Amino acid sequence: MKTLITLNDKHHIKAISPYVDGFIFGASKFGARLACQFDMDEVNDIISQVYALKKEVFIQANQLMMDEELREFKDFLKQLPLDKVTGFIVSDVGVVQVLKKFNLGDKVVYHPETLLANYYDLNMFAKDHIYGAYAAKEITYDDLKILSEHKETKLFMIGHGHLNMFYSKRNLIKNFKTKYDLNDDLHLDYDLKIVEENRQDEAFPILEDEAGTHVFRSHVMHVLNHLDELKNMIDYLVIDTIFKDSDYALKIAQIYQNPNDQEKIEALKNSYQEQWDEGFFYKKTIYKQKVSI
Repeated sequence: MKTLITLNDKHHIKAISPYVDGFIFGASKFGARLACQFDMDEVNDIISQVYALKKEVFIQANQLMMDEELREFKDFLKQLPLDKVTGFIVSDVGVVQVLKKFNLGDKVVYHPETLLANYYDLNMFAKDHIYGAYAAKEITYDDLKILSEHKETKLFMIGHGHLNMFYSKRNLIKNFKTKYDLNDDLHLDYDLKIVEENRQDEAFPILEDEAGTHVFRSHVMHVLNHLDELKNMIDYLVIDTIFKDSDYALKIAQIYQNPNDQEKIEALKNSYQEQWDEGFFYKKTIYKQKVSI
């Protein structure tokens, strides 16, 4: 099992690299929920840095793209040193088709967020000889185990971070700002949180980026207690550092190399005032239907 980390500071690649096998990053125009927004020149610089360190390079291009954006994505690909890129993490099947036309089908990492929860769907995409795909973030441990036993392509999963639980392509924060005549620029503000009236004790991170508006779980998911089992089940474990800084990224990468250092774990949680849990690993998602009598 390899470990990947989302990049939130291009100046700390060398410091983090000994503890991970690769980095995930992307251009703000094509990536959604990026840990840091990078422009075209920065993307090429990061690719060179990561490749020189002999680490794997994954470009996050997971926006749902309209026709004009797909055309711009083609131009984006033409500016990349494609031989140095391990894979493209995408959510839109239209983007998958573009990559195929560039003979990059074997670099596709399909990440449809909640959809890949069984091995039939996973292996349907494997028939196209893609590089790999993400398991649904709501998947339970038992379901992941079954999926891993039958997979025919590389399996990715988010193992640490704030899981995204709501997405709208609309700029909801901008609409809120307009309605209440607020002057603050809240676009790409990584410090915003939303609190529900019936859940006053939880603050959910919310972000508006080029892709739209995203709301995340308040707790940080982790799989530190299951690394031994996961080594035989998945190919790539992803640490997502969105809303964190480079110091956090370094420390969490070190912790996943040495998950038994409880003192460091507690120190990190206390320093960032975080609550960690195991997400949906042992909790199935149940929809209760309201019945009218």
